[in-house]
Amino acid sequence: MSSLTNSPIKDRVFWLLIAVVGTMIIGGQASVWFSQPEGQRLIRMVETGAAMLAAAGVILATYISYRQSKDLLNRTEIDRRRDKLEETFRLIEKWDDPHFLRARKLSVALGKESSKLSPENVISKVENDPELRSSVSLMLNYFDFIRLSIKHDRIDVGIIKTQLGRVSIITLDRFDAWIKNLESAYQQDITEFRKIMMQ
Repeated sequence: MSSLTNSPIKDRVFWLLIAVVGTMIIGGQASVWFSQPEGQRLIRMVETGAAMLAAAGVILATYISYRQSKDLLNRTEIDRRRDKLEETFRLIEKWDDPHFLRARKLSVALGKESSKLSPENVISKVENDPELRSSVSLMLNYFDFIRLSIKHDRIDVGIIKTQLGRVSIITLDRFDAWIKNLESAYQQDITEFRKIMMQ
């Protein structure tokens, strides 16, 4: 948004106020001219003109201040929306983080072997491999960060759900047996994340 767009030069209301104030001053001066004795006209016109100019200054200054405040709020909102989109796409790109690679590979494998692996087998695969366990934990932390970002309106929910909703739910389903062994507070956060993605 350019400063020219927001300047009084482009502001029709500003020029309308100028016209109204100018008309009032001219009308006031004319009224004084025709209502005052000839010897007092000049003095009264100066007094009336000064008072009207002071009032006009207050009116125009108030309006300009209002416009500046409105423009500042508009720019702030535009910046907030841009930051929100940037954070959204940053989180989408984060899904390709190498730290999640082992967890994602296992998720794909579990999808292919889901009919063969018992919940105990899933838990064993994760627990017996420290690097895999770390990868799964980091991935779940990533999902939780998305949950918090949505709760605090820091990202675009629609875009996140479109890009990550289905894959995140499938991933959580595949690791559900291991997730059920986590602390209850952590499980509640994951449940809340699921609900958000499925809405």
